[in-house]
Amino acid sequence: GVQAGMTGTCGINVRGGDPDQNLFLLDGMPLYNVNHVFGFMSVFQAEAIKHVDFYKSGFPARFGGRLSSIVDVRTKDGDMKNYYGSFSIGLLTSHLNFEGPIVKDKTSFTISARRSYLDWLIMPFLKDDTKVGFGIYDLTAKLNHKFSDKCRFYFSIYNGRDFMKISFKDEYE
Repeated sequence: GVQAGMTGTCGINVRGGDPDQNLFLLDGMPLYNVNHVFGFMSVFQAEAIKHVDFYKSGFPARFGGRLSSIVDVRTKDGDMKNYYGSFSIGLLTSHLNFEGPIVKDKTSFTISARRSYLDWLIMPFLKDDTKVGFGIYDLTAKLNHKFSDKCRFYFSIYNGRDFMKISFKDEYE
């Protein structure tokens, strides 16, 4: 039993457990808040994902301490030979993904970024003294160095944020 969370959100419930009983990992590191905008958008960017392992029972001991499930997300390693990139514009967010070699067949990188632009779109409709903004951003990057066929070094970073600002000028000042 895996069920979606509340209608309109991206949470999951496994075997009747609560959403906080699931462990979400990004390249082996735990993420404690995996949603943006109060659960309506996931922090995981599809362009950056290599594969996802989902354990709903009998998970390995290295993942101990959780009752419901483990979601282990691994990001792309980056192409060792060629450069690739993509850019997309959506209704709520824009995405950028770029990967390629730093040293051919030895070191590669991948970087994915996403930002919402609702705050930029509503600015023309506001009074000059009113500043309102709400948005999200995510940045996922990975560096991969190959020492040999059996030895690799990975460095991953994730940064994401929801932000909201409201400021206005008081008429009576």
